[in-house]
Amino acid sequence: MVQRNQSENASGIDLPRRQVHLDFHTSEHLTDIGAAFREDEFQAAIKLGRVNSITLFAKCHHSWSYYPTTVGRPHPSLTTDLLGRQIEACHAIGVRCPIYYPVGWSANDASDHPEWCGRAKDGSILTCNADLTASPEDERPIVSWIHLCPASPGYRELILAQTEEICRRFRVDGFFYDICFNTPTCYCAACRATMSRESINIDDAAQVRAFTSRKWLAFMRDCNAMLHGHHPKATVFYNGMAAPHNPPAALQHQTHLELEDLPTTWGGYDKFPLRARFFTNARKPLVAMSGKFHTTWGEFGGFKSPDAMRFEVASMMAFGAACSFGDQLHPLGRMDPTTYRNIGLAYEYAERIEAYAIDSHPYSSLAIWPSHRFAEGQTPAESSMADDQGVANMLMEGQYNFEVIADAQATDLGRFKTIVLTGSRCIDRAAAARLRRYVEGGGSLLMLNESVLEGETDRLAFDIGAEYLGPARFKIDYTAAMSPLATDRMTSPFLNYASALRIAATDGRMLAQIHEPYFDRTYGQYCSHQNTPHRPEPAEHAAAVQKGNIVYLAHPLGRMYAEYGAWLHREIFLRALHLIHPHPSVRSSMPSGGRVSLHHQAQHHRYVLHLLYAPPVQRGRCAVIEDQVPLLDVTVTLNLPEADRRIGFPLRNATAAQPTLGPSGLTFRVPCVASHEVVVIEY
Repeated sequence: MVQRNQSENASGIDLPRRQVHLDFHTSEHLTDIGAAFREDEFQAAIKLGRVNSITLFAKCHHSWSYYPTTVGRPHPSLTTDLLGRQIEACHAIGVRCPIYYPVGWSANDASDHPEWCGRAKDGSILTCNADLTASPEDERPIVSWIHLCPASPGYRELILAQTEEICRRFRVDGFFYDICFNTPTCYCAACRATMSRESINIDDAAQVRAFTSRKWLAFMRDCNAMLHGHHPKATVFYNGMAAPHNPPAALQHQTHLELEDLPTTWGGYDKFPLRARFFTNARKPLVAMSGKFHTTWGEFGGFKSPDAMRFEVASMMAFGAACSFGDQLHPLGRMDPTTYRNIGLAYEYAERIEAYAIDSHPYSSLAIWPSHRFAEGQTPAESSMADDQGVANMLMEGQYNFEVIADAQATDLGRFKTIVLTGSRCIDRAAAARLRRYVEGGGSLLMLNESVLEGETDRLAFDIGAEYLGPARFKIDYTAAMSPLATDRMTSPFLNYASALRIAATDGRMLAQIHEPYFDRTYGQYCSHQNTPHRPEPAEHAAAVQKGNIVYLAHPLGRMYAEYGAWLHREIFLRALHLIHPHPSVRSSMPSGGRVSLHHQAQHHRYVLHLLYAPPVQRGRCAVIEDQVPLLDVTVTLNLPEADRRIGFPLRNATAAQPTLGPSGLTFRVPCVASHEVVVIEY
């Protein structure tokens, strides 16, 4: 039997921690579907991979089902009840097997029922990378599908009827509904009719977006009622509904969250840590989803390095998530042994470190107040997402541990020494008042760019020792850092790829000046290849000011760093943070490629520190982890409330040399960080 090592979250859901998502999108042009499936080979692969949960396909993006359905359409070349045999094989060895069902993409349904398709405002069919005018001989781009709308009569009924058929036919552990909320705003006949009944102005984008949210929430409620009416303990997840900009109510209709962040090709290895820190606040089990393939979904014969998969497992668990790797089953139904050998190597390590990740909660004295948050009827701009990611990247590269305040109302701000507002207009009057009380109580704020403004007004939300003069006059500008922000590494004015808000210091201390360019680059006026040089004299407005516990940086440093990655922008951000946050919960001597994550396991009276170091290299379109160079003699300083601590390295069965206690906290040395190291601090 494969043992089910699980953890119980605050939601009460037992979540297997070593999962596989087994894609099976299979064309009608292929034959002998499932002909080579053998239960013993299938079980052997699962055991080889040390897998304790595997998601199986009831239906695929081609619209075909893989069991003898009377509601949907069986694959025309299906040779066996593949899903039924897979479910029985899994349950026979104690392995959980949620069932996959697509919503937003279903190719043959879209072709046969154009009335089910999502529609743009002009009536055209909504697609993802698909050219509806292409000839059959034209090459088709990857990930190209037609969007369907779950509000369409007929299509919605099909989904619910097939959900019920599956629930009646099989012992269902859970459902994974795919491509939900990915569909662009829809103006199909069904949506237009409902909006008309609700007196929604289809020319008002905010009203239409709010309606779209309600439409998807109603769909989720109906599916859940059908599923849990037959299998009350089944898990359910709607892929596409685990994004910070989705309505908070979407989380209530899901038993857990699966974060589909393919680090090689979808945003890199720093996208998942930020999302995990955001959704930890939802108090639902998290699953981190990567892939066994080199690029992305649908890649047959592609293999990620086993060492990279091992590092990804360590990262997933270090940031509080269970692990899942995507695979794609061959049309004949035969599992690939190399894939499960590689997964098994990674999951062998997962088993070793599970005890240090289960039932743990993030611990930090530093938090991000994200710009990227949902408001009814609003969609966050790409820039606000970049604000958050860029700030997170600078903190991670600076070896800072941090949390993300996802729910400002429910979070006790007093447990943080410092909060960072990342750059966009992210606070209303009530939030501003709460943050002012936080500062009055001794907390510190580091604010960037427009986050200092209240809502959509041009009113400063805080007394930062400066007055607001207005938006920038130029596209770019230059920063001249002053003491204590300046170092010998930044003695000249340096370029900002986006200009600052104009803030003039009054009773605040100016920390950096701005030099404006002579002019913006236009066809009428330009200089050299790229940007105009700076004027020799500083402008009247400041790049950075400090008043008491508040430091304000006028540039969108997060957004710029996410796009350009200039070390000077990170340097001035981290030096500004140090002014008000000199003693963080964790500091390490690892280089910028290192990552830290500190969790608290109260039931064991211990903290667990994860140190990660395996910087990816960009090769073509992929971020590749291959050369994992060990770091020796890493210095770590912890600032924790408990005294009488004992520090150990459980994976090495060793205890740290005598730590030293100083004004910054408890300092000790870690002998070696080889991709990943666990440090346990008992009290």
